[in-house]
Amino acid sequence: MTEAIKQGIYRVLIVDENAPMREMLAGLLRAPNRSVEVRDGARAALEFVQHNPIDVAFVDAALTHASAQHLADAIKKRCPHAHVVVCAGRLSQPWDAAGRSKKGESVLRQPFNFGEALQLADSCTTE
Repeated sequence: MTEAIKQGIYRVLIVDENAPMREMLAGLLRAPNRSVEVRDGARAALEFVQHNPIDVAFVDAALTHASAQHLADAIKKRCPHAHVVVCAGRLSQPWDAAGRSKKGESVLRQPFNFGEALQLADSCTTE
């Protein structure tokens, strides 16, 4: 558990190239106990996590210049305690029916179930 979580605040990173989707999810997740950052691609997200630890990351599965799995792996390497939620729109993505990738990331199917998104955002506080 990070020091920020112990203080009741945790950090969320949203990575999505689609600005309306990114801002919609950020608006949903903003709360007094969450610091929400948004980035428009993998490179910007990796630059952010180089200098800023995060607790939860929402990563679009359809990034143009990087795979979501590669980005999730890089985030976990830099922030091992972080939960990664892959936002997937197509059922053909490589995730199982339980909503987990082979490496354990959670999967949030689009269109979003807002209650599920909030529950996943709060998942780091239950450990």
